[in-house]
Amino acid sequence: MSETMLSTATPAGSPDPADDVVAMRDRIRFYRARAEQLQYALDHRLPIEQAKGILAERYQIDIDAAFEMLRSFCRNNNMKIHDVAKTLVGQSSEGDRRVSC
Repeated sequence: MSETMLSTATPAGSPDPADDVVAMRDRIRFYRARAEQLQYALDHRLPIEQAKGILAERYQIDIDAAFEMLRSFCRNNNMKIHDVAKTLVGQSSEGDRRVSC
């Protein structure tokens, strides 16, 4: 056997496998971070959608008006919409208490 067949060095001009591994790790980190961001958004969106439905049903208004009511309440009281939505959903499951928005 010749020495060229036994050599593990990459030929000149061909990509280094270590570079491929580094690039793949970077892509994995990127997509993992993206997945975490999307999961966070989904987790925070669900209570808001539920709160919109509760307000729409209670006040006999459409979903857009319910969201505007929720958003206005949060702006006027300097509160995060997710926190208010979670409270509203939690109160709704405990009984028929009214939240003044």
